[in-house]
Amino acid sequence: MASQKYFVYISLLLCFIFLVSNAVEVTHDGRVIKIDGKRRVLISGSIHYPRSTPQMWPDLIKKAKEGGLHAIETYVFWNAHEPIRREYDFSGNNDLIRFLKTIQDEGLFAVLRIGPYVCAEWNYGGIPVWVHNLPGMEIWTANKVYMDEMQNFTTLIVNMVQKEKLFASQGGPIILSQIENEYGNVEYGNVMFVYGDDGKAYIDWCAKMAESFNIGVPWIMCQQPDAPQPMINTCNGWYCHDFEPNNPNSPKMWTEN
Repeated sequence: MASQKYFVYISLLLCFIFLVSNAVEVTHDGRVIKIDGKRRVLISGSIHYPRSTPQMWPDLIKKAKEGGLHAIETYVFWNAHEPIRREYDFSGNNDLIRFLKTIQDEGLFAVLRIGPYVCAEWNYGGIPVWVHNLPGMEIWTANKVYMDEMQNFTTLIVNMVQKEKLFASQGGPIILSQIENEYGNVEYGNVMFVYGDDGKAYIDWCAKMAESFNIGVPWIMCQQPDAPQPMINTCNGWYCHDFEPNNPNSPKMWTEN
């Protein structure tokens, strides 16, 4: 009996060592993202999983790899996953976990752009209509009703991904995660200007919430000139060659160009 217990302990230890050995450390300096301490120039492309089918994903991702990409990035579509408040859909085209595992199977990295506002030429920017209709709601600002719903969905996604060990720190493919999206600009003006102090408070809150998840990989905020540290602000526009990050310790990156 003692020898059997010893064997079980050794087996568990070996499994733990195996899992840890598969973990990837993702860091950065003022120039590039580092994977296990090695500087990498990473080229990614977008595949939005709800816009295709699970049967299409392996071939799409394989062709992306053959085309020279190192990573696949995708938004997470709130209104697709929570069409009715607290009723969730992660089936079929909405199977985010299956999509991320398909990326991993092809040996590519992933960039998870949670948002949960995504723009993306997607209905209402991905915000469910029922959110708009909640009493006391003011969307996309320091409004408790909105922040409670946004945090609930973001937490749901992070917990799902962590449970499946899909962050690079767990041995998974996700090397970067994004909170919020394009908050620093809208078509006819600047969101931060429109919301003023409440807009700044909201962005600061988003950053603190993201950091509290302790996912083990860097967080990015695209098109956010005053992104709080340690968020990495990235370019999202036509002329990213002129873009400079707001911190000398953040690498120059663009999520869309």
